[in-house]
Amino acid sequence: MVTALSITALTKSFRAGVAGCSARVSVLRDLDLALWPGEIVAVEGAAGCGRSTLLRCAAGLLSPESGAIHWFGARAVRRETVAYVSAATGAECGALYAALHAVPRHARLIVVDDLAAVGALERRLALSLLRCYALSGAAILVAASEELATAPVVSRALTLASGVLLQRRKRSAVRIAVSSPDSRARASARSTYGRSLRSPQ
Repeated sequence: MVTALSITALTKSFRAGVAGCSARVSVLRDLDLALWPGEIVAVEGAAGCGRSTLLRCAAGLLSPESGAIHWFGARAVRRETVAYVSAATGAECGALYAALHAVPRHARLIVVDDLAAVGALERRLALSLLRCYALSGAAILVAASEELATAPVVSRALTLASGVLLQRRKRSAVRIAVSSPDSRARASARSTYGRSLRSPQ
């Protein structure tokens, strides 16, 4: 099975400061990530750690300085297969859920920025909808708080720190045991994919 999203050695930086006194600030450093169809992967981290930058790169909205991004095995993103939804796109209650509900049915990669910014009820509704998308085969990448990263619907939780991703937790043995043989095979492949998914020491 081909990955929905494959990021290899991604580096992204921004220029900060004012004219005559500026420097490049590295946000993502040699970062790797693999996302498989049917997964819901949550990325949590401190404010300003680069989660939004990562998600915008994953959605094809930002270009990295170096590294490779593949969507379903291709280096070019097909807009009809990738949906990017941000909590910042609408301040009204229910705006994020409405945007998720309007995701095209043929989208196979759904990137959701800052789900933690909406109210508790809307978060529950959004997670329920994302679970339905994942069950239909879509891959989901979500910027989340530490609390949201522990939600039962989350397949994997990663922490973004110092520009790299660290494996926060894996699916429990019970959840793996009740999964299908195909999903267990994907889980096994994921455990050995990418050098940036290092377990914290």
